[in-house]
Amino acid sequence: RCCSSRSTAVEGPALIERASSAAMPTFDFIDPKDSQAANGLFAARGLVAFLALLAFLPVLLFFVQAETVSKEAESDQWFDDADRNLGDTIWGVCQMDMQAIGTCSRSDATTDKSKCLYLVSNGEYSGGFNAYKQACVKLGFVPVIIEDQIQNADVARLLGDHTPAWIGLEQVGGRWRLSATGAEPTYTNWHDEEPNGRGGKEDYAVLGMGTLKPVASAIFFAALLASGCALTSVVVVCVVCCLQYYALQTKSDGMLSCLSLCDGCCGFLSCLGVVESLRESLTGESGGGSIILVILRFLSAVLLCGMAYVGWTLRTKIARQRQPPHASQTQVIGNPMVLGQPVMGQAVMGQPVAGSVLGT
Repeated sequence: RCCSSRSTAVEGPALIERASSAAMPTFDFIDPKDSQAANGLFAARGLVAFLALLAFLPVLLFFVQAETVSKEAESDQWFDDADRNLGDTIWGVCQMDMQAIGTCSRSDATTDKSKCLYLVSNGEYSGGFNAYKQACVKLGFVPVIIEDQIQNADVARLLGDHTPAWIGLEQVGGRWRLSATGAEPTYTNWHDEEPNGRGGKEDYAVLGMGTLKPVASAIFFAALLASGCALTSVVVVCVVCCLQYYALQTKSDGMLSCLSLCDGCCGFLSCLGVVESLRESLTGESGGGSIILVILRFLSAVLLCGMAYVGWTLRTKIARQRQPPHASQTQVIGNPMVLGQPVMGQAVMGQPVAGSVLGT
């Protein structure tokens, strides 16, 4: 039993070594240090391929961001905003108590038949929130008061794609109040992290944010483009891995030269990418995946520059080994022969033989 456990302990490292050698190809050179450098070069190439796969992480973040913005664009929730942020005149929703008129002749009734809703288009008035309130009053309505989820759905159905649109809710004295009555609302449907009061001037409520649809489409298109670039990068890196394996196995100095030059150029471009990613991070132009991009590009730049150096060193050694010996290094065996001079021949069967003069 003791011997069995001891033999198992001895065979353990050997099994691990055989498994690692089977998983990772090895390359044999005359100098053991060159063999280690070649094995390390190929391992680094595999790490670059792994980093190329990790480049899909920022792409996934782009898709998630596009999905988030798309949901916001199609949401029937409320957002706080200011006249200066909305740009052109937007649509607004007015209401009238149905009991006062009996029927909704020129507007849509709510599901509970308690209100008549009217959509004020951006062609019926010009200006911001105050102009929207005046337009409602001019038509005999008041800014809409949304009292529950059902009425919120009715307003969203009436608006359709005409979002964002004003609703009768504004901030007065730091508190949100109904524009028609001045009372505090009993029902709200704010979007996540809203109201945020960005800039200190977002004092008016809108329903929906349809203006984000083009933004969501642009982000989605950028994500598709980035995924195509990432996929192309993975395919190119895998092909280069195969070429690297062939070059090290066959000791092709020409192919090693090409690969080293490519690694050097890609390393230089990766360094430029690191600088650009840092600039975007410092200026706030990039999204959440900027830090990941900086790390990936920095590691890629270090690996590529290192591979360029090691590959060129191996290429130089292989080229020197394949060069024929220099004429000054050749050894002359026997007596040198001088043209036009008699030379004693070699002894044959123990008898001297007179030399002859060449050319005579």
